[in-house]
Order: sequence, then structure tokens, then C-alpha cells
Amino acid sequence: MAYYLTLEKEKGKFTPLDITKSKYFTRTSNLKGNRCTLAEVDAFTMMFNDERELRGALYREGFTDIQNAGKALTIRILRNNKYHKVMYDLLYQKDLEYIGNPQKIIDLINDKLQIGDYRFVERYANTFFNFYDCKSTGPEVREFATSTIRDGKISSHFNELDENLDNPLTRMTKLLIYDYYQAPSGRVEYKNTVKYRNLHLILAFINYYNKKYQEELCELKENEGQQSLFDVKTKKKIKKDHIDGQINLFNE
Repeated sequence: MAYYLTLEKEKGKFTPLDITKSKYFTRTSNLKGNRCTLAEVDAFTMMFNDERELRGALYREGFTDIQNAGKALTIRILRNNKYHKVMYDLLYQKDLEYIGNPQKIIDLINDKLQIGDYRFVERYANTFFNFYDCKSTGPEVREFATSTIRDGKISSHFNELDENLDNPLTRMTKLLIYDYYQAPSGRVEYKNTVKYRNLHLILAFINYYNKKYQEELCELKENEGQQSLFDVKTKKKIKKDHIDGQINLFNE
């Protein structure tokens, strides 16, 4: 499958950028022209620390002009003459260590469980539960996370270990990331080969979640600060506003 780094010059109209002509691009596949693998697009964007650096390089190399330098960048695939967005896309230099060592992604996800970020676990499971790779474990993890949030205590099922001594969250992530073979006994044997698309999607999802979470925390703190100032003048009204304006940090 071919992937493209695209620029939305007009609303709903996406122009593929031929990044294969960039000095920062390295061809590792047999694809021709401006067609790239997802790994090749990632290797290109991971040359840069952040979106600002990427945009600067694209402008200097003539891929964008001053009018379009700030337009939306996305990774897309071409299907039926239409460019479709890849879910949670661009990766940058900080992500390189995780792409090179998928175990770090597994550890990162388990850390979320250990610190009690069950909303993350629920959103993660909800995003990937219907992927064929984890069609049974994914729904289970989602249910365990939902019950944890609902009941106010961690589900004991998160502590259950399979034949590989993996908890359900780790099992789900491994099934998504690695090729595997299920023996007649039912034991899952993981191979060293990685399903790169899933690896990309998981890491990009983590980045998306962390960014959204931090933005909404800042917004909540700002709102609380404004309310405290307003509260000095009229405590009665602020109480009503607080009840009506409660913020769900994880609604999209």
C-alpha cells in the first residue's frame, strides 16, 4: 500500500508532496515516483523534532510556499481517487526510540495502567478492540477498563496472566504489534517481525492522547482560575456555573 504526506491547500482538497525528492528522504522500498511506504514517511518526519521544524524544511526545499506553509499536513492513502487520512498520523524524532524498540511502547502503555490512567486504557482499547489482531482480547480489556472506571476500583482481571505471563493489556498490545502463531495448545508464540502499520497507529495514538490530555488539563486550570476570580464577586452565581459547565476531559 502506498502512503503520501499531503498538504490541504483548500478545504477538503489534499495535495501529495513528493518528499522522495527531499534531501531528508531515504528510499527503502521498491515503490516508484512519489509513492511511499508508511515506514518511509515516518522516517522522513522523524528527521525533525516537531511540526515547526518539518514545516520549515518543506518551505525551504520548495514543497510549500508562503501562502500554504501553515496548511494542515497529514498522511493519507489514495483509494477510489480520494485521499483518506491515516488515523493519528505524524511522528517526530522523539518517537524514533519507540519505533526502534517496540517493547518500550508496551512498557509505556503498562505505565499508564500502573499510574491509574484508566481513561487512557479505555480509550486505547476502544480504538483498537475491533482490529482482527486482538478481536478477543481487545473487547475484554475495554470491559475491564470500563468496569474499573464505573466501580471506582481496578478490575482484578488486569492482574490475570496468560501462558506467556502477560496481563490482558500487554497481551492485547503484543497481538497488535507482533506477528504471531497460535499453537494447537492455544499458546501464542510471538515472532520477531512487526506489523508496522499497527506499531505506527499505537504510538501516534499515545501522542494524540497525551497532547489532548495536557491541553484539556490546561484549559481546566484556566477555567478554575477564572472562576476563582469571579467567585470573589458573586459566589452564588459561580456555584451554578460550575455545576452547569463541568468538563469531561476525554469527550471528543
